[in-house]
Amino acid sequence: MKYRIAVLMILVCIGIFPLAAVSPAQIPLSSPIYEEIDLLYQLSGRALPSTSRPWNTYEALAILKAIEEDNSYQDLWDTAYQRMEGPSFHQVDETFSYRISPTINLESYVHTNDQDFTSYDDWIYSYDERKPFLDLTLSMQFSSSFLFETSLQAGVGAYIEDVDPEGEIETWGIGVILDQGDAFLVPDATLYRRTFSSNLPFFGSPMEPDFPRHSQMTYAGPWWAISLGRGAYSWGAGKSGNLVVGDHISNHTGLTASFFNQKFKAQLLYLFFPDVSQSGKSPRIFLAHRFEFNPASWARISISENVMANQNGLSLQYVDPTYIYHNIFDPPQVNSIASIEADITPLPGFSIHGQFALDQFQLSSEGAATANALAFLVSGSYSWDAQKGYFTFGLEAASTDPAMYRREYVDFLVARDLFKQDDSLPVIIDYLGYSWGSDSKVYQARLNYLLPGKVNLEASLTIHRQGELDYLAAHHVAESSSTNDKYPNISGPSPSGDTITERLIVGFGGTYYTDIPNLELFGQVNWIGKREFDRPSGSASGYADDFQVIFGITKRF
Repeated sequence: MKYRIAVLMILVCIGIFPLAAVSPAQIPLSSPIYEEIDLLYQLSGRALPSTSRPWNTYEALAILKAIEEDNSYQDLWDTAYQRMEGPSFHQVDETFSYRISPTINLESYVHTNDQDFTSYDDWIYSYDERKPFLDLTLSMQFSSSFLFETSLQAGVGAYIEDVDPEGEIETWGIGVILDQGDAFLVPDATLYRRTFSSNLPFFGSPMEPDFPRHSQMTYAGPWWAISLGRGAYSWGAGKSGNLVVGDHISNHTGLTASFFNQKFKAQLLYLFFPDVSQSGKSPRIFLAHRFEFNPASWARISISENVMANQNGLSLQYVDPTYIYHNIFDPPQVNSIASIEADITPLPGFSIHGQFALDQFQLSSEGAATANALAFLVSGSYSWDAQKGYFTFGLEAASTDPAMYRREYVDFLVARDLFKQDDSLPVIIDYLGYSWGSDSKVYQARLNYLLPGKVNLEASLTIHRQGELDYLAAHHVAESSSTNDKYPNISGPSPSGDTITERLIVGFGGTYYTDIPNLELFGQVNWIGKREFDRPSGSASGYADDFQVIFGITKRF
């Protein structure tokens, strides 16, 4: 009997040891661990693990341990596990430890067309992708459940005062978040127009005022994680973007509460958007709840309800995560989107991913004047192991209706200020959901090669067709005037209008993990061609292309 008890205690200790050894930290979306674990699941014939990300380390470890450690892809398993260990903390006593982690990034950016590719939207490796020259991260851990982490960063800003010209906003504004005169755009940013630039904050380059880009205060355990901080968030496994929450915005301020096991996950997500207008509009809060479940090992279904709400006058009823958001009918205050997502792996190595989002829908018999607003994304990929490493080939298609993300009271556009030292604000505009925005068709093919812990290479081809309803355009068009103060009336399918902007993007990039600890080399080469296609005549004009080269070195200490 004593022998059995001793064996049982040893097994229990072995089972809980990994959980006792990890930090409760959120894992940033830039970590290769997501691609490695996704590939491991796909090769094992399992549906992709939770696509509401970032994961907490406890959750990542539970996801990894669902795959037997002794498997056919041991190198993938071991590499992912080692990433969770991370740099060691300095132990002060039984309950407190700390870590100071300096990171130096050296990046250079070169392009060939400084006349037609002059701003943030013109670059593939742009404002959110570019790393600061210096990142000094301070982490303080209390027991194995609580972590406080913030960082000081020295990087190059995106706007140079008194040098970069101001782009005036049209009379109808930008969505409902900015009126004319509330801010200005930067269509000709010096650091994005220059043939050569770098991330060194010297030689007259401005310092990036918005930091930290990543921070967290996290309380977590084996089945839960509550985290407040800054960083990127993502819902979905799309490679060209995701429909409700995309990973293209790097500096969200958000609060998440996640509860998970191997078959089910519930997540509450709150994102906070300050008002950057001069006219005093309302700050906004994105409130969402998402539920994921596995009906079988090879299938995962996710559903979510999401609302963007004006903070001024917001009822606490809307903050209640148990409330059904679509019971709220308060157009001046909230706008809701529902979504469903599926991940299916019918055969080992072959995976299918789909997303559908609904912003507005009515039957033709209802006679409503507001245009339908739907979006979908579907992708398929096949992975296989070579003698050394793993290959993945994937195809993806996405479509967003013209009226998607747009409303006359509350919309899903995001404005971020680029210069915090002045009341006159230069801003950058994004969509919270799909990075290519509304009124778009996107087709993408990619081929990836991964040698775990050594090399990650990818080649891609992307076609983007943008209709006339981008974020600069009014969503209500009439013969007398155009405005954002009325309901969207431009119907799909996308792309809409007579003038279609077409882009062809051919890219190649890679990362090399050197034998020197925590030293990485990475680079990208992108060719972008664009033109304006006139639908009535079937002719095209305005041809332009750009060759963009990025090279970088990262060293973590």
